[in-house]
Amino acid sequence: MNVDKNKFLSIPEKLNALDPNSKPLWGIMTPQHMVEHVVGAWRISNGRTQVAVMLKGKELEKRRNFLFSSDPYAQNITNPIFGDGLAPLRKANLKTAIDQLENEMIAFFDHFDRNPNVIEAHPVFGELDYQGWIRFQSKHMLHHLAQFDLD
Repeated sequence: MNVDKNKFLSIPEKLNALDPNSKPLWGIMTPQHMVEHVVGAWRISNGRTQVAVMLKGKELEKRRNFLFSSDPYAQNITNPIFGDGLAPLRKANLKTAIDQLENEMIAFFDHFDRNPNVIEAHPVFGELDYQGWIRFQSKHMLHHLAQFDLD
């Protein structure tokens, strides 16, 4: 998969235009909840947070088949690990969360530039290499940008 790092790294700029009180087109996340949620995924992908693979066998295979398909995430999906609720906010405001997201994205590309063969575990999609993480981050970010009409 050909990756334009700048396309990813332009996402925080798009998010900076988001009003903290914006309502999502679907779901219950606030803009800050969404940004903090995607920060967590980038922290896992860049090796700063390690997690266990929570699924096995046929369920893991089913999730990986989805990941490597052209199918987008559906609206209003339930995270199989965290469920339907909102996590408590960790940052003081949306801007601070967006700044962390940018930092985590840069760390991801640095991590894989330094360690091109590293594998990092995703709790739902299993062990992913760089291409697998790019696939995940692309789908995941598109889903959440669309949630706030930013795609």
